[in-house]
Amino acid sequence: MDNIQRSELLFKAADECLSHAEGSFGRKAWNMAIRRAQEAVELELTAILALIGIHYPKDHDQAPLAMRVLKANGYDLNEDAQKVELISLDLSRKRGPALHQEDGYDEQTAIKALDGAKFVKDKIEKIRLAILLRLKK
Repeated sequence: MDNIQRSELLFKAADECLSHAEGSFGRKAWNMAIRRAQEAVELELTAILALIGIHYPKDHDQAPLAMRVLKANGYDLNEDAQKVELISLDLSRKRGPALHQEDGYDEQTAIKALDGAKFVKDKIEKIRLAILLRLKK
């Protein structure tokens, strides 16, 4: 499997996680919505790194490396990079407690998690398309 194929599988998995997060939110399962939103962000960032050819060790917060690598490759998100990093860090810290029901998150926290995951997806998707165009040239 090449980098493009692996990244496509990861992007598809990220879409699945975001869909699950939205389903959990609709059922008022706030903790699971947060957990799945975190997984979507993690997979989006893993996928963009894979597309560039970097296989990062399994880590729940891949944003710092992803933002550095993207910037070094001419895909600087400018002020949005910091927002992606904050979203990723926040969700990575909430993932375990959300899954194990150690913290009872509320609707507003779940909304913030979903909005954050969608923000990361939108930003990474634009870069993904630019990289794929560059690779086709």
